Amino acid sequence: MTDIGANPRIDFVNRVLGTPDGWPTPRAMLVDLCVAFSLRSAGVRWPAEGAAVLLAETAPGTSQSFRAPVPVPEQADGLLWADGLIDDPELLRLAANALGHSQVFRRFMGPAADQARIARRLEDAAKVAGRVAHDLDNVFQGVTGFASLALEALHPGSSPYSNIQEVETSARHGLKFCAQLHQLNRGGNARPLPAAASGALTREMARVTLAFPAVRFEFDGAPNLPPVAFEGGGLQSILGMLLDNAAEASPKDGTVKIAARLVELGSEDLAGFLGSPATGPHVEVRISDNGPGLTDEARQKMFVEPFFTTKFRHRGLSLAVVYRMIYAHRGGVQADSSPGTGTTIRIVFPLSAARVPAVQPGRTTGGLFR
Repeated sequence: MTDIGANPRIDFVNRVLGTPDGWPTPRAMLVDLCVAFSLRSAGVRWPAEGAAVLLAETAPGTSQSFRAPVPVPEQADGLLWADGLIDDPELLRLAANALGHSQVFRRFMGPAADQARIARRLEDAAKVAGRVAHDLDNVFQGVTGFASLALEALHPGSSPYSNIQEVETSARHGLKFCAQLHQLNRGGNARPLPAAASGALTREMARVTLAFPAVRFEFDGAPNLPPVAFEGGGLQSILGMLLDNAAEASPKDGTVKIAARLVELGSEDLAGFLGSPATGPHVEVRISDNGPGLTDEARQKMFVEPFFTTKFRHRGLSLAVVYRMIYAHRGGVQADSSPGTGTTIRIVFPLSAARVPAVQPGRTTGGLFR
């Protein structure tokens, strides 16, 4: 039986349910939890499964003799664990429940809660996209096949031949759209294999230089960049889609500038990113164009709303694919733009190794979508 009067455990629960600035950090809160409940150590993470967006513990390698869910409304559950003499497990579970419903835990989660909601919404859209793409593939494959047979029976240059050519071209555009739907469907599957960002950039720049001969591409890359934890094909797809967007946004005889370097992300930098980056060293790629720029609405929607686009006859899928892949691989992306000033997209990729000894001087500046 718990004595409510002058009980440090009840005081802790009340403090959790109080103002959102009760503790400066999750670890500071866990230290007070250990004092209140006479625990040796404690830890908390969110979400409970998958890649941890929030992870804190009072000591590395904390034993988990006690575990309780941290239910966060409209979000995935978190997990609280503790080690020590657990003489009041029900009250400790109450503390975990209170934590999940508290403003202080929302503050610790920060923008990660919104990111998770966006990721789940895109995952739902991706599942539908995958099913639709499968059915449309069969339709467009049939159209292209019979169009090819019809062209063989028609005289080149005739009106029927030209009409069937248009049908075949439109069907091939449909197949390309299906490929984007498949990419959206598969984009949430993380394959953090070592990949070379420099090599992927070199290949994609060679491609876009041929595809957009009126646009000038300038590259400034640091030598010997370490491998990133991102499957090579997906990495090249992301960079290719962003380069295509920059080239398409550029005016005739415009310039697209690409830069790549090693940077160190601090905790103060993370709030500026869409995705799920962590602190530590990353490879950063910046892609800048001198196009018309973006409105506030476009910046807020471009990566997180499938089919949103500012371009005529475009479908707006590629940037949603970029976001899903970046989020799944613990990377980040942000945009800096305003009407008439062009757009700079900044992407950070986590390294395949936990730590490298040398980082290019100068920290990242972070910054919000503004």
